[in-house]
Amino acid sequence: MRKRILLLFIVILFSAGSLAARPILIKLGSAAPDNSIWADSLKKMAAEWTRISDGQIQVKIYFAGFQDEADLIRKMKFNQLQAGILTGIGLQQLYPNVLALSMPFLIQSDEEFSYVLDQMEETMKEEISKTGFELLAWAKAGWVYFYTKEPVIYPSDLRRMKIASSGTEAQDLMNAMKNIGFHPVSVATGEVLSALTSGMVEAIYSTPLMTGAMQWFGPADNMADMKVAPFLGGILISDRVWRQIPDDIKPELLEVTEQIGEELDREIERLEGEATEQMKGYGLRVNPVPEDAREEWEELFEESRRQSGRTMYSEEFMDRLQDVISEYRRRNQ
Repeated sequence: MRKRILLLFIVILFSAGSLAARPILIKLGSAAPDNSIWADSLKKMAAEWTRISDGQIQVKIYFAGFQDEADLIRKMKFNQLQAGILTGIGLQQLYPNVLALSMPFLIQSDEEFSYVLDQMEETMKEEISKTGFELLAWAKAGWVYFYTKEPVIYPSDLRRMKIASSGTEAQDLMNAMKNIGFHPVSVATGEVLSALTSGMVEAIYSTPLMTGAMQWFGPADNMADMKVAPFLGGILISDRVWRQIPDDIKPELLEVTEQIGEELDREIERLEGEATEQMKGYGLRVNPVPEDAREEWEELFEESRRQSGRTMYSEEFMDRLQDVISEYRRRNQ
């Protein structure tokens, strides 16, 4: 009898040890394609997490294969994925204030954008955590510009064109554009090139890296030389899996993730210039925008921000955001 009890005890101990040694598998979804700068950064993060945890954390990355960012979030909520990288449009679904940072002509430089994130990120992280996710790091993705079939200098030029927009995920953005006289058309990302070629749309707003990678600059061979808005994203992990990770290694995991994000920021800034120069070599025309036109754009989108406050972000959040921007500009006059 004693031998049986001893044997059972040994089996239980062995089983417990085996379970404790089982790696934590994290499936991470990304709308960014493989063989891209974002994919390289995610792969580096995955390798570092495995190293820091001595192999107890394994990150498997799934590139593309999602209908939209809502689908990616849905898979995370149902535990089909445990982590994901989202743009501001996806983050907006979790905390309906995030897109305020990407409103056109509000934030006007990389330095200003970094300062705003430093001042606002604690609030945004806390609100996102209430939805069952932890924001590990921001993922900047460059600046959005207008690319069009014909030159666009003034807002009246763009009003004559139909603009491709991911309407299924950003209906509020489409409504905001309609309210100030533009004509957005819902087009899936994978169909933008054919929509431009066929004449279904004549304009897009996108980053240089995305425009170059997707070959959109072929039919949309004019670029307005002005930054419209910063393109923001973030790396999320579900609370369920985050709680499984030992607390003693979490600071190092967060530190290395933030470092990789900062490296990505610097690399994107460099690559954006290279991408634009390469597209110019294939016929892209970069059209200067004079100061009076810039003022007209800024006034127009300031009106849009006032109209959009009830649906895209709270007035309280926007007031705080504008205070932070004003504070930065006073300090750096």
